[in-house]
Amino acid sequence: MEGRKQSATGQESEDFMKYFTKLDLSTAMNLTPEAMDALLLSCGISGTRESLSEEDVRAIQHYLQQQSDGLSAQAQDRLERTVEQYTVLVDTCSLLHYQFSVWMEHMLPILRRTGKQLVIPGSILREMGHLADKKPELAQPVRTATGWLNRLHREGLLAVYGGNSETFGDHQLLTAATQFHTKNRLLVVTQDKDLATDLMGLNQLNSVQGKKVLVLRINKYGYLSRFHPDARQSGSSCSFFPPAPLVEDDQQILPLTQLPATGDEVIGTSGTLILGDELGRGGEGTIYDLGDGTVAKLYYPEKRTAARRDKLQLMVTAPIREQGICWPQELLCNAQGEFVGYRMPRAAGTSLQRCLLNQNSVQRYFPSGQRAELAQLAVTILEKLQLLHRSGVLLGDINLNNILMVSPSEVWLVDCDSYQVGGYPCPVGKSPFLPPELLGEHLSQQLRTPGNEAFAVATLLFMLMLPGKAPYAQQGGDSMENAIREGNFPYPCGDNHGSGVPEGPWRYQWSHLPLYIKQYFHGTFQKEGRFYTEEKRLPVSTWLSAFRRYLELLETGALQERDEQSGKIYPNRLKEGGKQPRQVSQRRICQMCGEEFDLSRQEEDFYRSKGFFLPQTCPRCRQLKRMLNQNSAGSQPA
Repeated sequence: MEGRKQSATGQESEDFMKYFTKLDLSTAMNLTPEAMDALLLSCGISGTRESLSEEDVRAIQHYLQQQSDGLSAQAQDRLERTVEQYTVLVDTCSLLHYQFSVWMEHMLPILRRTGKQLVIPGSILREMGHLADKKPELAQPVRTATGWLNRLHREGLLAVYGGNSETFGDHQLLTAATQFHTKNRLLVVTQDKDLATDLMGLNQLNSVQGKKVLVLRINKYGYLSRFHPDARQSGSSCSFFPPAPLVEDDQQILPLTQLPATGDEVIGTSGTLILGDELGRGGEGTIYDLGDGTVAKLYYPEKRTAARRDKLQLMVTAPIREQGICWPQELLCNAQGEFVGYRMPRAAGTSLQRCLLNQNSVQRYFPSGQRAELAQLAVTILEKLQLLHRSGVLLGDINLNNILMVSPSEVWLVDCDSYQVGGYPCPVGKSPFLPPELLGEHLSQQLRTPGNEAFAVATLLFMLMLPGKAPYAQQGGDSMENAIREGNFPYPCGDNHGSGVPEGPWRYQWSHLPLYIKQYFHGTFQKEGRFYTEEKRLPVSTWLSAFRRYLELLETGALQERDEQSGKIYPNRLKEGGKQPRQVSQRRICQMCGEEFDLSRQEEDFYRSKGFFLPQTCPRCRQLKRMLNQNSAGSQPA
């Protein structure tokens, strides 16, 4: 197996860790998470594992090889039956797909046998010519597609729709589809997901009395596959709070005769309670001990709004009774029956802000000095976040002050009354936990998305691994908020060389993180990264699997066997095995995973000297393609 390249920090010299993440493999194979889990189970590999060894990949390769012949026959049979039943209209992007030629090799004998024709827009050749002029990298795909179209035309297997002077965009394709499918069973082949969604929407139009439109794409094996939804940010069926429209922020202050204090009675659904000692005051109210492991939070008079009462009334309907989550249990009223606050479990511990304040604080609260404690803390927090997310709750205001630590395996989430539930938004939040799309926005006037939350989760985890340091803090350069807006992440990862890493221990701590965790962070925080956009950010479940694996590597000593300092919270040097960075000739975008990768001058010289095209995919995806051999018939043939 080809070794991974190294950088100045040595983060890729992890030969002993020859594994890929499940996300890497599912992306390379174009599988949904569910399909990836099913494939792993078929190969005898647990679907709960986030990382896969070289042996696991080989087992998958062997399984796919065994299935290849049968799947190829099945895929070809499905293709034949589909073409026999449908008129096939092909979009430009599919004509230029890198497997278009392979698809045509599968299609040609079917078209010859049935006498059916492939339908294309009349303006296609002119359009492809313009594309080739504007984008030289498309010249070869255009030549390939043109050659096949000429061949089909000579054999009478090509039909042209519309004039060659017509500008044939998505709107025209929709029009053509509408006209075709009133009389014919129409199959549209396209790689454009948005267009596919619009085309499938024709099936829902009552005004169009026609046959159903089938929309498929050319897959990497030269067959046709259905479009599948991206389940990465999907919710859970066990949600207590399904999505709801934004609730208007009713700031009406409720009438108040008396605000109870220590020694006074408050009334809840469980009965009458006596307020004990005052435990603390915050920006919204006062906390009183109730003497039974719970506390009462009573709001200041001006904070007792109708919206806050109604939101809490909704929250107490959810049976969330998880140790370590200060979830509202019941509303509290004064003797006059007026809403004054709520009851919740009593928290314990010290805020992460204080625990991670500086190196002295970290050494005080993590006296072993071992990184396994930080990994355990991350796992503990992520388990609670996963429970809340599966219940339909988004925290919104994730920050180091709202999480208290008793030990790495015991934490408390506080200020739960600010969480987003149903249509009630989380009205607060601040840098560095706000994603770029929310900076400067009025948070009380919009609902957060799972993608918004995923940015805050990644930021929290980064600040655990590099204690107290925000991901966009850097030496010199712009302010924190500008760096967030620009996606200017200073830390290096693989062939991507960062700049402006803060002075201090953080560059050493970053160096000793496992490569896959660095890839997750870099992909999330660096603009154009694999997980940078809101809809692509990693959910809690992926982070949880990743950190459980990290904890296992630390507890078993696998990382320390390579470099004993990798187990320390504060290593005093870079990870061993680093070497000088390569001279970069150009930066390219991987056509498989969409991640940036650098091409060195030596690599470019080699490809050009051999007369080869420059690589269109990153080293990781090329390596995965080699290992999988690409001889399977495909994962989801139509």
